[in-house]
Amino acid sequence: MDRYKLDEIISLCLQDLYNQDGQILAQDVGERAICGRLAMLMDPRLPLYSVDIEYNRKGPGLEPKDIEMPDENGDLTAHRVFPDIIVHERGHNLRNLLVVEVKKSTNAVADEHDLAKLHALCGQLRYQYGLFLRLSTGPNSDLAGVQRQWVEGPAAGEF
Repeated sequence: MDRYKLDEIISLCLQDLYNQDGQILAQDVGERAICGRLAMLMDPRLPLYSVDIEYNRKGPGLEPKDIEMPDENGDLTAHRVFPDIIVHERGHNLRNLLVVEVKKSTNAVADEHDLAKLHALCGQLRYQYGLFLRLSTGPNSDLAGVQRQWVEGPAAGEF
């Protein structure tokens, strides 16, 4: 699936999220609850894949999902990761379509760490695409306020 088709699917899911679940966004509920709802909306639109939240396993032996990322000194170190949402085939790393990291607009933490994690996940675990979403939350939450940033992995366009 190419990124443009995937972006169309994500757009429809975000539209449904804001139309059907606007209350949880306006109330600024926890990120996990929002990710759970978004994953539920994505699942029927991606029938050839599993859509999971905070899924932390990889490969045939179901090893934990670890990636190497620079520490504060710039040295690569292994980090256990729990991506917010992944779209994949369970049990192996051969068809990892999408990894999504989500932040709420009310979260003051900068986006750089999430973007670095997406680049590492795409490169090291062969996700075709990564997507960073900064969702508009709080009393003035609105679909128009959603920000997206795509990352292409080395497997982009393979399947």
